[in-house]
Amino acid sequence: MPLHLLFPLASSFVFVFGMMFAKKAISGGASPWTNTFLANLWLAVAWVVIGAVQGELLPRAMWWQAALVGLAFVAGQLFTYLAFQYGDVSVATPIFGVKVVIVAMMLSLLANESVGLRVWIGAILATLGIAVVQAGAGSSAKGHLTPKHASLTVLLALLSAVALSLFDIGLQTWSRQAGAARFLPAVFLFTGLFSCGFLPWIDRPAHLRRLHVLSPLLLGSLLMAVQAMSMSYSLGQFGDAARINIVYALRGLWAVALAWLLARAFGGAEAQHSFAIMLLRFAGAVLLTVSVIVALSQPS
Repeated sequence: MPLHLLFPLASSFVFVFGMMFAKKAISGGASPWTNTFLANLWLAVAWVVIGAVQGELLPRAMWWQAALVGLAFVAGQLFTYLAFQYGDVSVATPIFGVKVVIVAMMLSLLANESVGLRVWIGAILATLGIAVVQAGAGSSAKGHLTPKHASLTVLLALLSAVALSLFDIGLQTWSRQAGAARFLPAVFLFTGLFSCGFLPWIDRPAHLRRLHVLSPLLLGSLLMAVQAMSMSYSLGQFGDAARINIVYALRGLWAVALAWLLARAFGGAEAQHSFAIMLLRFAGAVLLTVSVIVALSQPS
């Protein structure tokens, strides 16, 4: 395995743990707006410090590109946390893997090129995978997740995948032009600025302490920021988006397995589900992962 693929591999694990802590905080009463704001704040501070140390500024002519990419990231983050507000980690996370198929199709359309057969096969497999995951989600209606919330979880996860696909495309395109060292700090500076718009809706620290969710909220948002930094750096620095996203898509498999194994420790609803339900979700996650590999594999 090329060394730069270790970044998305580590991110795929860290994402799942970050989301389990975030889900615990949200289930305890924390707002998704608070989760989004904190995760983006960590990212903004870290990248601005890195940019200041390097002393390389993005040319003003490219600020609007950085703002657009930052806005796509904020939208993707918000849809991610909203998906976890309404559904289980093991339902929403596998859906995020569709992002890779969406990126491939968007690049083909934007480049005015025909979409290859493998991409269409991957899209069909992804659709089947989503249907299987949603069937596993709907089967738990008696215990935790109603059919309405299951459908909303899938929709929000898909919206997150679309927004983060736009983020990936913008980052790949403009980061190479300006250089990752200058473009990434500017992108996440705008991310932090846009996230300040959430301030009227975020929870106050005293309220979070009363709910006993401050610790999982801080830890979850920090882990999400770490994995996002790893992914952003690998995409901006190496540009191997296809293979990076294939490896990152493994988070769907980790999410189902870890969310079930650690459900009691994290207070996840997966602890209440039967073996048949979790097996169905795992099957959907496998289909989604296979769809990504098929869509982006090169014919021999």
